[in-house]
Amino acid sequence: MLWLVAALAIGAAATLGVLYARRRRIRPGSVIVPADLAPRVKAATRAFTKASSWQPASASDAPETAAAIEAALIAREPLRALTLAETALATTPGGAIHHVWLGWALCASGQPTAALDQLAQAQARGVDNSLAAYIAARAEHLKFEHASGAQGPIPPLVTTGDLAVVTLGRGRGGAAWLTGTAEVQLSAAEVKAAMAEHREVTARCLARALIALEREPGFVDAAYLVARLAVKAGFLIEATALFDAIAPRMIGRPEVEWFERDRADLADPAAAVKVAKTKPVSATAKRSRSLKVL
Repeated sequence: MLWLVAALAIGAAATLGVLYARRRRIRPGSVIVPADLAPRVKAATRAFTKASSWQPASASDAPETAAAIEAALIAREPLRALTLAETALATTPGGAIHHVWLGWALCASGQPTAALDQLAQAQARGVDNSLAAYIAARAEHLKFEHASGAQGPIPPLVTTGDLAVVTLGRGRGGAAWLTGTAEVQLSAAEVKAAMAEHREVTARCLARALIALEREPGFVDAAYLVARLAVKAGFLIEATALFDAIAPRMIGRPEVEWFERDRADLADPAAAVKVAKTKPVSATAKRSRSLKVL
């Protein structure tokens, strides 16, 4: 548990190699995670345990194709869900809600940027519901993690980027491990800026995911996202309680394998840390022979 606290509570999911490559100027000032988030996670957990499971397809504004799209997602067939959502949007001009459902299918397919584009189009037409709030949180955070080198629709709790930033923040090693450029040097300000960016993105996404869960207390997808983001924000006690509350409702769901992986990593992150350490280096990378990270 200590490694998980070190890797995640510090706020370390931003890969410094990405930061260096973009040469962005982010103020390294401290970013404070809103104090109300932990109590909101606790309250959402209590409400979740009392509420019946809620499915987006049951919403009053759900389109006719919602049940079919949701069934495809439950069956772990994101490409079929994507085809259904795209077809529904193409055949229903002006159907703003279809953009939301296409955004969900895109998230499940690991395409967060495209999902955010669809969501923006829906929001521009006045769509604001629990599913849209969930997609906004999930897609933004997934895009952030992908930019840090993570892959897939639901990356591990402990990523290579997490460990790299913690390592660099403690003054060991250099950024060549991530950038592929030998002996890259990053200033203390850049390290602090990356950590501040992580805190800001994590807090914003957690707040949005909580909105989705507060609107529909039985929304299992939103609860799972809140639990993951709570870990990233450093709320380990609150996150663990929510993971425990979710467990009985994950049986038979498409995310069950990822969920069990996350619970195992939360209890004992040693295996996750090992995987994050041994991520293959790009064939084009010029890793320093003298660099020793982790």
